[in-house]
Amino acid sequence: MAATDVKFDPQILNDFVDKVVIPNNNLFAERAKALSQAIDGMVKSPNDETLKNAQKAWFGARTAWEQTECFGFGPADSLGYDGSLDTWPINETDFKAMLKSGQSLTADSVSKMKETEKGFHVIEYLLFGNEKSRKHTDLGQRDLKYLQLLGADLAKVASDLATSWSKGIEGKPAYREVLATAGTSDNKVYPTLQAGAEEMVQGMLDSLDEVANEKMGKTFEEKAPKLAESRFSFNTLTDMKSNLQGSQNVYLGSFPDANTSGKSLSAFIAQAKPDLDSKVKAEFKSAMDAIDRIPDPFEKAILDPKAADSIKTTQAAINAVRETIEKQVKPLVVQS
Repeated sequence: MAATDVKFDPQILNDFVDKVVIPNNNLFAERAKALSQAIDGMVKSPNDETLKNAQKAWFGARTAWEQTECFGFGPADSLGYDGSLDTWPINETDFKAMLKSGQSLTADSVSKMKETEKGFHVIEYLLFGNEKSRKHTDLGQRDLKYLQLLGADLAKVASDLATSWSKGIEGKPAYREVLATAGTSDNKVYPTLQAGAEEMVQGMLDSLDEVANEKMGKTFEEKAPKLAESRFSFNTLTDMKSNLQGSQNVYLGSFPDANTSGKSLSAFIAQAKPDLDSKVKAEFKSAMDAIDRIPDPFEKAILDPKAADSIKTTQAAINAVRETIEKQVKPLVVQS
């Protein structure tokens, strides 16, 4: 049987949504709520322990969120959730000026703030300070109120994102149904099954490209820690590992953190071209192994000549799996 004779199974898209996207979004919403609650505890009783609890909760929510970046299409994009949650860089000048002003701070005013004044990285700055140096005594009552409102807003947006995929929101149908019914006669978003499958593959490609050539490549080439996305908490390397894990999850049709799995893109490729499936899996493993060898924190590693080879090797490894997916996997999906 020729590779082109193998047809893309619609169940792959169904399971991509049900076994990867929705469980990942649900875990993120759960952890965002836990972060908001940890911040509430810190505001109620500011001390070293409650600050550490909030920081730990931030890391947990961040890891879950970064694994979703390879399916940042659909509601995350069209309904603005990605921008509200994860805009970088943030505008320190403006939100610091706001904190010094008498501007009213309410849930409504925070939700309407510019994307550069809310979300993960403003929370990160308030919780960690520069280079993870925050002490609970650094934060005044207005800082704490802002932090608390930001935490609640993040939790709400995370919940809305999860709902937008599973049930639908703002009068729009569940995006699960939109993607899973790709190719049906009344689907105007994905008029063919291949269009839906291509969206899934392109999400991986976009995320892998961003990790290798923006988050890692540009920051390393310019030797600029200020470009590192999670520099306040020294979490940038973990961000990139989570992005890479997210793309691998999509390929394998699984979400290990929720112990879910289904029919996968990998299974389709294995049926069409077994050697290609083995190659993609091996390249993902090489990229994962390589990124594990970069010294943490990445913000300091980019300035260390001894770490340069490990960074270059990782960038090349991520680009290798990206190129294989782009040049060999994607054409099989589109032509199936």
